[in-house]
Amino acid sequence: MSEHYDEHYIASVTAMGDTHMVTASQAIFTRNGIKLVNAGTRIDSTLRDRLIQHKLMPDIDRCLVVENGVTPASLRDAAREILLEERFAAIRDILPESERFLNAIQGVQLNAPLAFKLTVAREKFPLLFRHSLQVALIALFLGIRDRMNDRELVDVATAALFHDLGEMHIDPAVLGANGWLDGAALRQISVHSTTGYLILQAFPEYSPEIREAVLDHHERMDGSGYPRGVKGEEISPLSQVIMLSEVVATLLEQSWEKCGVSRLAMMLKMNRKRFSATLIDHIAPAFVGNAPNVAPMPAETLSTQLRQLAEVFQLWHATYKLEHVSQASALVKFVDQRLVAVERSLHETGFQPNEFSALLSNVQDDLDMIAEMQLMLRESQWMVSSLIKETQRRWHDFVAQGQGCARVEQWIERALPLLQTAPTP
Repeated sequence: MSEHYDEHYIASVTAMGDTHMVTASQAIFTRNGIKLVNAGTRIDSTLRDRLIQHKLMPDIDRCLVVENGVTPASLRDAAREILLEERFAAIRDILPESERFLNAIQGVQLNAPLAFKLTVAREKFPLLFRHSLQVALIALFLGIRDRMNDRELVDVATAALFHDLGEMHIDPAVLGANGWLDGAALRQISVHSTTGYLILQAFPEYSPEIREAVLDHHERMDGSGYPRGVKGEEISPLSQVIMLSEVVATLLEQSWEKCGVSRLAMMLKMNRKRFSATLIDHIAPAFVGNAPNVAPMPAETLSTQLRQLAEVFQLWHATYKLEHVSQASALVKFVDQRLVAVERSLHETGFQPNEFSALLSNVQDDLDMIAEMQLMLRESQWMVSSLIKETQRRWHDFVAQGQGCARVEQWIERALPLLQTAPTP
């Protein structure tokens, strides 16, 4: 175990001090009462090693101030710039009253420690800061469509802006890693929602509902999310809004340049059991209904990847048949329930894995249908990959309960190469 304390976040704070005026507003002590920094001291990277050697008292965000930090007004200005971008055009067309969005964001209560933390995000984690604002705008769109009042909209904006604060405390080498992560790295990333919850728990001015929305923003209505695996009505209405908004924002960020809203539209079609169907109906008009806009994949490549996706399902069904259903471990049941749910989503969208090849051969001249199949393929690859990641994230718990299963591990080893044949936009 590392002997350093919160080293990744403190490294970001002190690095910000190299380019911005960051000073100690009060003395910083160790938990044992040893003074490390006097009030008024400028903080920069020369103090990093000293600060990470100890647990600090008070927490570092309570001790520092920065010039030109984030304010409610600056959040409003940044949100306005994003709202005017082309990718938000459909949202502006449906809800042209942009002042309600911006007023809610400016209405977020920013105490000094969290204003400082958002400033660290803006300066050292600009993609995270932008993502949080985009989540806030999409969440406010959903809130307005769901007839929330202005007070509720401020809560929506608050939860959205704070939902990923915990990511700043993760090792950047893990957070920015390319390729497939192992279970330990996935668990490290997944703890960010709990970290964000604990950050807010220190400030009673933020309601339990806001804190819970931060904790639950990676949960899913069917119970397939994390960290708690809650489902349905166990997930609060505010959490449901942040859950969907986070995924919509992520897909807009990752896929806009390559395929506009087409990938997002397919996600909304195939995930009505994982997110609130009512909320999907609120946002779908902004993104669903346009002709698919995706660069065509070579026919042979599409055929191969469809066959490989079908093989992933076939391999699992063969694996499950080897288990006595009544005696199947919790791990086997976990995987089976979630893979069957992915198959059900495919069926409800009009696709069946065992008929992929026949369908493709029948639509060779229908370019829109081929594009639709390509988007379905990418979304399905993502859904099965997410299932495998969640299985690996929980693997330690299943094994600790005596519920590890070699057959599940073998299926994962065979499925991963079949899913990783092409990058997902």
